[in-house]
Amino acid sequence: MAGPIIMQTDYGERYHLPSSTMTSFGVSVVHYLSFYGSNYNWRNGASFFSDHFKLKTELSYYFTNDLEHKGRYVAPGSTTAEVDKLRAMSGETKMFNIGTQLEYYFKNLEDYGLLFNDREKWAPYISAGVHFNMFSPKLESSMGNWEADPSVLPQKWQNNVYVNKDNTFSLTLSAGTRYKVGRIDLVLDARWQYFLSDRIDGLDAVDGSSKFNDTAIYLNLGVIFDFESFRSEY
Repeated sequence: MAGPIIMQTDYGERYHLPSSTMTSFGVSVVHYLSFYGSNYNWRNGASFFSDHFKLKTELSYYFTNDLEHKGRYVAPGSTTAEVDKLRAMSGETKMFNIGTQLEYYFKNLEDYGLLFNDREKWAPYISAGVHFNMFSPKLESSMGNWEADPSVLPQKWQNNVYVNKDNTFSLTLSAGTRYKVGRIDLVLDARWQYFLSDRIDGLDAVDGSSKFNDTAIYLNLGVIFDFESFRSEY
């Protein structure tokens, strides 16, 4: 699975989605555990849980190399020294995620999975989960080496840069759908991810304008193979 990521960090204006960084990208490898079927001997005693839930395990990688300040504070026409320093800042971050999500499907999954059931093409779902994140941010300024001369940064950030490798947890909420194409499923998923850290981008000021943690919206498209159905055929 892969797709674009909209990062909402200290680069950009809070509550102003157009100023968020949209140049991030993510790739994922996922595994699904179903709770129905002969492997679990539950076919004759199916429950609401086994018919409507899947457990998704995911390993993913996010990256962005174009973090920059956007929004009204760096709008054209502003020429103060602090604004120029904001414009000169740029950053990047890379992240590995591993986690799990519990997906709830509105349709009966066992009926949807039957190969001869051509009427059930769509399987919409919602989900929630938790991830462990390992991230590595970087910061540069076109005005010079900020580590040797912190004054090239706006005063707000001069003592609030954290570019060491770090880790945190995150909470996820998703909505999406599967679409059956023969023995494979196409999956479209939209995920909101709330990090339990405000240092994903390497910035974390202590003033009131930076009181929220970083978040991301991950729009991804993928292909799911049911190896059990392929194995049963051969």
